[in-house]
Amino acid sequence: MSQSDQLSGTRQCASFVALPSEDVDHFNTVPRGAFLLGPRLRCDLARDHGGRHSALLQGVGYDLYWASWPEYLVELGPRCPVLGPHPGPDPDFCLLHEGHPGPHAGEDWF
Repeated sequence: MSQSDQLSGTRQCASFVALPSEDVDHFNTVPRGAFLLGPRLRCDLARDHGGRHSALLQGVGYDLYWASWPEYLVELGPRCPVLGPHPGPDPDFCLLHEGHPGPHAGEDWF
């Protein structure tokens, strides 16, 4: 069974991008990086979204770096400002990039 077949039951886009090794090396060694990258990223958006694929590449302090494809591009930009539907002292935040297409993370499919 292919990976896309395994993902077909999910609501998340099944597209992946192979990261340039230079980006993996850079973002894995940047001071204060939030996490370590593997060689590929999966699109963070909902299945059947419009427009470009997108995923969080790295968080460095308050700076967020987003990868988009099919024409691979890395951009510094904000996260979506939308709060989730569950009020309280620890509200859910949408974890996608500002201006993303489709539902918000936490709203419909995360």
